[in-house]
Amino acid sequence: STGLGLAISKDLAQLMQGLTRHAGQPAKPIARTAWRAATLTRDYLAENFARPVHSGELEAITGLDRYALSRHFRAAFSTSPHRFLVMRRLQSARRMIAAGEPLAQIAIEAGFSDQSHFIRQFKKAFGMTPGRWSSLIHGSAAAAA
Repeated sequence: STGLGLAISKDLAQLMQGLTRHAGQPAKPIARTAWRAATLTRDYLAENFARPVHSGELEAITGLDRYALSRHFRAAFSTSPHRFLVMRRLQSARRMIAAGEPLAQIAIEAGFSDQSHFIRQFKKAFGMTPGRWSSLIHGSAAAAA
C-alpha cells in the first residue's frame, strides 16, 4: 500500500513540475537578460495589441535585434512575438463577440487590418469562423459563416 502511495506521489510531483514549467516559466533556463527582454516584449505587446507593432519598437525597448529577441521570446514563451500578438488580438475579439459587437467593428478594434484577415486568423486559431463561434455562445439557431 505504501509502495502505491509513493508511486502516486512521485507521479503527482512530476505532473506538478510539468504544470509549473508551463505556467509562465521558461521551458529551458535562459539568461536573466534574455528573460528580461522577453518579458518586456510580452508586456509591450499585451499593452499595444490593438495597433500595428513594428520590430523597431521592440528593438528599441529591449536593445536587441529582432532575431535575438525572437529567439529569446520563443525560448521563454514557446511562441513567436508575432503569434503572441495575434493571440492577444483574438482573445480581445472573443470578448467583444461575447459582448455582441458587430464582427466588422471587432476586426478593426482588435487590431486586424480588415475583416477577412480577422476571420482567417480566428479560424486558424480556433477551427471555426467568428460568426459560428458567436452563434454558439449566444445560442442562436442560425450559424453565421
